[in-house]
Amino acid sequence: MNQRSIETFSAFLKTKGYAEQTIHSYSKALEIVSDTWDTDDPNVLYEHINSTLKTLEPTLKTSTMHNIRAAARQFFFLKTGTIYKDYVQKTNTQSGYADILNDFFIYSTEFKRITSESTKSECQHIKAFLCYLGDTTYESLSKLKAHDIRDYVCIAFQDLTTSSIGRYVTSLRNFFRFLEYKGYPINESLIELPLAPADWAKGKVPVVLTKDEEKRLRDHHPVNQKNDNRNRIIILLMLDLGMRCSEVANLKLTDISWSKGTIKLHDTKNAHDRELPLPSSLGHMIEIYILSERPKVKIDMLFIRKYLHSYLPMNLGCVRRVVREAFQKENISGWWKGSHALRRTAASHIYNSGIGLKLTADLLGHESIDSTTAYVKVDFDSLRSVAVSWPGGDSNE
Repeated sequence: MNQRSIETFSAFLKTKGYAEQTIHSYSKALEIVSDTWDTDDPNVLYEHINSTLKTLEPTLKTSTMHNIRAAARQFFFLKTGTIYKDYVQKTNTQSGYADILNDFFIYSTEFKRITSESTKSECQHIKAFLCYLGDTTYESLSKLKAHDIRDYVCIAFQDLTTSSIGRYVTSLRNFFRFLEYKGYPINESLIELPLAPADWAKGKVPVVLTKDEEKRLRDHHPVNQKNDNRNRIIILLMLDLGMRCSEVANLKLTDISWSKGTIKLHDTKNAHDRELPLPSSLGHMIEIYILSERPKVKIDMLFIRKYLHSYLPMNLGCVRRVVREAFQKENISGWWKGSHALRRTAASHIYNSGIGLKLTADLLGHESIDSTTAYVKVDFDSLRSVAVSWPGGDSNE
């Protein structure tokens, strides 16, 4: 793209408050694309963006493609005044699979009682699969077999981690169960699609933070700078209570019961409210944050961020960013070292305290104990010492 258009784009990003490094990355990404993008017609620009992405994807690194996609969304908004996601959604409502995805969304949220956020994620996975197939009618889908999925997985997921592949395959399995529920004949091999096994370091033992990594994360925000206390609370809610990022982002001031010493979680993944005990030390930190540090705004959400000249609730992306930045600055790396590692670590601590698997599942918000067993890493040495202290007593081992 020509330099004048790139400079205009850079200036646009600056007015939106983007960091200099991000502006540089997105502007460099646009240098790769052609001048055909320089149009105000949303239909034409949308086609050029899609064509460019399909052409470049086989030849460029994943990180470069990520920057091009992100830059494309912002460039589309600059040129057309329309949010790219909204335009794509409006365009796709005319596609052959829009009705199928809508039916799946209703089935998942109203029948299975899955949260809208989780269902939207599954819909994105399924949508990519349906785009790959091309011919997407209920009748054509009922003719699929496991080898069709295998071919898709081998082509589309070659750069993903095994755990990410597992999430995609889970979405596809749920989709085929939905088709079966609708009364369409589904090959049995599709319902039994194997999940890609997570590449745990020790077989099926879940990977959790080491004691040193956990300590560094707990101490990462020493409350010396603005937002340190807020960000430390976010990390501790996940490390001590096993909360999900989405649950932290959804916390409201009214969810805290100071008299009972509890936090009540709403809009959880399984659509069931749950109440968690609030440790006194963590409760004291939250109290200081609310009384002394939280902006005095008429917003019920607990965690607030400043954006340009206004205050907004912290969303899911903001919470994840707090965790990821802490991981990065503490040099804690590894493909599994993300926000969910805090929840797995908390799950292991809770279980190994001796409260039992069922109560651990309840605290984590798991409907199935099988889900909890995939989270906890058993401290066998501690459990053996417990068994010695109480001969004949029940053990979690």
